[in-house]
Amino acid sequence: MRNKILIVAAGFLSLAGMGVAQSDISAGASSGKDRKLITAPPTPSTEQQQFEQNVKDVHFDFDRAELRAEDRSTLAGDADWLKAHPDVLITLEGDADERGDIVYNVVLSGARATVTKDALVDLGVSADRIVFATGWGKLYPVCSQSDENCWSQNRRTHFATWPPVQESAQVASR
Repeated sequence: MRNKILIVAAGFLSLAGMGVAQSDISAGASSGKDRKLITAPPTPSTEQQQFEQNVKDVHFDFDRAELRAEDRSTLAGDADWLKAHPDVLITLEGDADERGDIVYNVVLSGARATVTKDALVDLGVSADRIVFATGWGKLYPVCSQSDENCWSQNRRTHFATWPPVQESAQVASR
């Protein structure tokens, strides 16, 4: 019942232009009392544009969740931008390429998101600003060809602002 209420409340807040997410207060939280609801106004469009221009995703080697040297450099730049914009909340979405089964890719992409979160926190970004870090497996590819160039683009942790950017609704004409 609690989850149904949360989903309905999230729907109403989304319609009102507010983002909502449920987040663990502490690692290993197991009861509903250990969770908090995070609401935030939409990120202003100018700040959203700056975020998209300056905050870059990090990528991973095949079958790995360790940060490479070039991605540590990317994360340092991401952390600098985030520290200079303390009101921006983010999500970290781990992704995998199409190879491997669903469960394996969800676990691997979750590890990628967690490694990225831990590195950002080590670089001085407050953990409270990271609404969630989760793995989506191979659900959201950025490239759909079956070759190494494409697969390497899909092995990543994607950064996004919270709440999600609202797609403008288009009204169908008759």
